[in-house]
Amino acid sequence: MFVFSNLFYATASILKILINFLELSIIISSVLSFIMPYNHPIRKFFDSITYFMTNPIKKIINLNFGMFDFTPFIALLILIFTDQFIVQTLFDIARRLG
Repeated sequence: MFVFSNLFYATASILKILINFLELSIIISSVLSFIMPYNHPIRKFFDSITYFMTNPIKKIINLNFGMFDFTPFIALLILIFTDQFIVQTLFDIARRLG
């Protein structure tokens, strides 16, 4: 059973790193949207990373209030929920199997 325990632990660790990277990318992209023009290469890079998370949310719910877009906030909430629920569940399963 230790093989499955290690598999769940490794999967949870990789997901946690990926979620942390996406959270940081969303925050950086949001901050850069206020201080850099859209055609700047650094901003384009972070926008391209966060596009796959924020675009489906924008299609479902329009959260533009004036010049502010709250879609990154919803994306962060989804990532935090995923981290707290799915990743922590995988860590708990790994601990119980090990």
